[in-house]
Amino acid sequence: MTSNKRKDIVGFLIALLVIILINFIGTKLFHRFDLTTEKRYSLSQQTIDLISQLQDDVFVSVYLKGDFPASFKRLQNETKEMLDEFQAYSGGKIKFDFINPSENPDIKERDRVYKNLYKKGLRPTDLNIKDDDGVSKKVVWPGAIMAYQEQEVAIQLLKSQVGAPPEIVLNQSIESLEYELAFALKKLTTPFIQRIAFIEGHGELNKFETADMVGSLREFYDVERVSLNGNINSLAERRYIGKDSAVARISNFFDAIVIAKPDSIFNEKDKFIIDQYLMNGGKIVWLIDQVEVSMDSLQRSSSGNSRNTTLAMPKQLNLDDQLFQYGVRINNDLIQDLRAAPIPVVSGQYGTQVRTEFFPWLYFPLLFSKNDHPINKNMDVVKAEFASSIDLVGGSELKKSVILSTSKKTKTVKAPTRVSLNMLGFEPNEDQFNKESVPIGVLVEGEFESIYKNRLTPNILNSKQIQFKERSPKTQQLFFSDGDLIRNEYNENSNEFMALGYDRYTRQMYGNKDFMLQAINFLVDESGLILSKSKSFKIRLLDNEYIDRKRLLIQTLNTAIPIALVMLFGTLLFIIRKRKFAVK
Repeated sequence: MTSNKRKDIVGFLIALLVIILINFIGTKLFHRFDLTTEKRYSLSQQTIDLISQLQDDVFVSVYLKGDFPASFKRLQNETKEMLDEFQAYSGGKIKFDFINPSENPDIKERDRVYKNLYKKGLRPTDLNIKDDDGVSKKVVWPGAIMAYQEQEVAIQLLKSQVGAPPEIVLNQSIESLEYELAFALKKLTTPFIQRIAFIEGHGELNKFETADMVGSLREFYDVERVSLNGNINSLAERRYIGKDSAVARISNFFDAIVIAKPDSIFNEKDKFIIDQYLMNGGKIVWLIDQVEVSMDSLQRSSSGNSRNTTLAMPKQLNLDDQLFQYGVRINNDLIQDLRAAPIPVVSGQYGTQVRTEFFPWLYFPLLFSKNDHPINKNMDVVKAEFASSIDLVGGSELKKSVILSTSKKTKTVKAPTRVSLNMLGFEPNEDQFNKESVPIGVLVEGEFESIYKNRLTPNILNSKQIQFKERSPKTQQLFFSDGDLIRNEYNENSNEFMALGYDRYTRQMYGNKDFMLQAINFLVDESGLILSKSKSFKIRLLDNEYIDRKRLLIQTLNTAIPIALVMLFGTLLFIIRKRKFAVK
């Protein structure tokens, strides 16, 4: 055996041994490498923890298969790559398949599939496809159905946002992929152990006006309606031990409470109950209308002889001191915004038909927030009705984040004030709209101090039954200056309610429902899955004008350079081999 052959055999055996060793180590260790700048393929630790707890197989049917434009191909590819990551971390327990719901040529069968997908919760999108014959429409279902142990949940993969360019909507949808898939998985695999209470007894929105929101929350949590009535045990449990009946422990019944658009005064007993709920670590969502005015009052006045005018008056809720103590002040004013939702106005007669036109109603601001907080990130526009401004007050010991705000062209009007539909006939003076990004929704986090600190009598302060606390652990509260953010339209005659965010005037669907769900999930969901929405992917768009101008050069380079590189590599390899094996 020649020395060269011996070297080759030894080299082969060493290489084989290295490969076997690497494979053995690979079975014991697991790691995924993500070389992208934004770490787009790196799952958050919260998602990984959720996946690692799976007890059974999960099946995901993705309805993104077919002949799509490049944008939908990108969503399809990104979804597959994200599911590959889920599958890898699950040890193969997550299985997925891509399905084309339109592949059946039988129209009746295809319609049956469409109806079934709609019934399960998916919503279609119409695509305009350009080809040589013109423009044709195509129905696509950019969503997925996740199944686990005989349960199913629908996932809408393509987000919507009013007025946003298609590439922005697509990018935001891709940014949200991990969160949407992880939250659907959590919904299927986690029992309903967390509880939310809607407070009543002060004229809050009734069960019909919050029906859509409550129905959506019940997919994740136990939801109840609770009347305080001065009962100190209405929100918390007190357990007694010992002969002296000392309180062993106070624990809140509910993970969060919602106070939705009250219209009557809170007495001190109920305020104290809410305060001590917070001091024991509870979380609160306040939706407060500080000024009394509504479209119903305007419509009633327009049907009479009041010339389409009503009076907006400040409400007396007895909450100002409590909210101030917690870091916010909701002002006695109304916001007007040039970025506003339209309402219909009768503008004349066309034959026997009433002619109606739509005009922006400045008291219905359309709200965005650009700080990319996990609550508002990738959210569609939210519609408010007769909202007020919020001031951030108090010291810096509390962290305050504006999560919902107005546009750059905003005006505030102090109450009491007249609100008239007649203003629709005039062009607003833009110079008066000199405020911008006025807060309407604020998140306050930290250790809160009780409003009743240094205000109680000794018998209450020292009561073993009450166990007064003057400072809370770290917790969170959400404050909104518009109760209608969570109110769905309700028909008293038919007992029917519409979806939250649905505008009966324009038939437009706003993002109120998704926003409020995401806000409450942020407060209640201790798994931290919502933090996965903090991912941001840069949009790297091609310069279409440059491509058109340099098309021939780009095509030539993309064709010639790879061929040239292969030829160069082959030539170098030939020279090296010739020198190595040349007869000396």
